[in-house]
Amino acid sequence: MGLGCSIVMVVSYCGNPRMLKFALLFGVFADDDGLQMLSAGNSLQSIDVSRCHHVTSQGLALLIDSQRFIQKINAGHSLHEIETCFLSKLSTIGETLTVLRLDGLEIFASNLQAIADSCKNLAEIGLSKCNGVTDDGIASLVVNCSYLRTIDVTCCHLLTNDALAAIAENCRMVECLRLESCPFINEKGLERIGTLCSNLKEIDLTDCRINDEALQHLTSCSELQILKLGLCSSISDKGLVYIGSNCAKLVELDLYRCSAITDEGLAALVRGCKKIRMLNLRYCTQITDAGLKHLSTLEELTNLEMRCLVRITGIGITSIAVGCPSLIELDLKRCYSVDDAGLWALSRYSQNLRQLTISYCQVTGLGLCHLLGTLRCLQDVKMVHLSWVSIEGFEIALRASCGRLKKLKLLGGLRSVLSPELLQMLQACGCRVRWLDKPLVYKG
Repeated sequence: MGLGCSIVMVVSYCGNPRMLKFALLFGVFADDDGLQMLSAGNSLQSIDVSRCHHVTSQGLALLIDSQRFIQKINAGHSLHEIETCFLSKLSTIGETLTVLRLDGLEIFASNLQAIADSCKNLAEIGLSKCNGVTDDGIASLVVNCSYLRTIDVTCCHLLTNDALAAIAENCRMVECLRLESCPFINEKGLERIGTLCSNLKEIDLTDCRINDEALQHLTSCSELQILKLGLCSSISDKGLVYIGSNCAKLVELDLYRCSAITDEGLAALVRGCKKIRMLNLRYCTQITDAGLKHLSTLEELTNLEMRCLVRITGIGITSIAVGCPSLIELDLKRCYSVDDAGLWALSRYSQNLRQLTISYCQVTGLGLCHLLGTLRCLQDVKMVHLSWVSIEGFEIALRASCGRLKKLKLLGGLRSVLSPELLQMLQACGCRVRWLDKPLVYKG
């Protein structure tokens, strides 16, 4: 029996519905023989052999053949190829199978047709990074699998607007679409989604060539809660106006490297999207303290990423700290003008803060000491290249944390100059320190 890689198999006994279902977690069974031994006498509901490269289509087919109640299969990044023996056995569990993930495998239209013929009750299909997925393949799948709620075609580079049209016309109750790095989709395809898929709650358009017009169509989906637009460089303030006007239920928005947006766009966004909890503004370099003032009205905000926002200062951070008391995670890396004023505000108002990145900020040992000594929930701090903090400043600040920290990222050079007693104290308190040897380079 191979032990070279691990799998996770969740086993639930399916009998009298009044009886409790017992879930067992297994590992280290990494090949076909292991699958058969583990399944003997069990009624499996969920199988996860992802990344177990010793499992074959034949082994998985034999396992499926001995079961009747499987609801979920994750074979992503494991099988060397999808063989007919595996596809043919899917018909034996087609009534119960609701989740099938085949991420990273080579999938062709004929394979998707076989899946569609056997598994008409699928609610989730995972085809992320699957070579060979085409418009025809998606069309053949969705025609028969109209109950699909989650469709993941991340990095399926051959897909076009025709695939989106097929999804929109056949899976009108779809709730989650993951389309990251699908370069041939645009506003025409998203117009069909916006028109027909009114129940859409999540869509990932990272690194897609979409523009404000595409957002105008998409935001017709008023149930939208998660929207990812990272690397969509054609998105401007106009697009944020559409989002703010139509997506009141939005809780997560990713605008990573959407460099055309400004403070005015953020103002339009927060006027209508008061429930945002997670916001990524990394490398949105036109944002200033005025934009952060607008964001301070988001009382439910928990995660805010502002890496390399070179125009913001302690004034903007103070606005966020005062207005967003629920803040848990904050990334200020390379916000070069953020100083002690920002840290003092966080110390006073952000009592729920657990994770903070302040690398390259212009803070001093005094501000750092006050921060680490005050925030009782803070567990993870990244503080590389704090050029204004002396060795003594680091020493005092880390002692002030009173052993609450669990993760630290520090410049490697500090390892030899901080006192051994301090390092021993951190280790004894369960704090893992990552020492980073990185030259001081300013960006932006």
